Amino acid sequence: MSFAISWEIEGEKQLSRVLIGMESNMKDYTVPFRQSATYLTGIFSRDVFETQGAAIGERWERLSPYTVAQKARSGFPATPLIATGRMRNSFKSIVSTDQAVIYNTADYFKYHQSRQPRTHLPRRVMMKLSENLKEQVVRYFQEHIRLSMVSP
Repeated sequence: MSFAISWEIEGEKQLSRVLIGMESNMKDYTVPFRQSATYLTGIFSRDVFETQGAAIGERWERLSPYTVAQKARSGFPATPLIATGRMRNSFKSIVSTDQAVIYNTADYFKYHQSRQPRTHLPRRVMMKLSENLKEQVVRYFQEHIRLSMVSP
């Protein structure tokens, strides 16, 4: 038997893996879903902002000179998406036995993450699964299944 993992971001399949022979009779995957959600929420809210998208392979476009000047007048740092810290601190997750949902509660998050055509606001992706992130998620599930197989 096999067990399949699937993660989607904006309807785009980001990770799909079949773990052959690892299903066992397990029904509760809360632990690896929680580990994955905690890990990814940390990456999205910390590493992505610190590297301006490079942590997920989506380097953000530089700020325009106008925006840099505007931020300076307001006393904010001249870096993209960091003014109040609200969006950075708005990543949340919901975890259950069979899924994890990671989302951002800032109402303007969707305008930066969206693939919709744009004229002024550049796309600045904050949620994407790089190969390293995918591998870590798979490791959480493999370890959970391995431990379940040896536990009585």
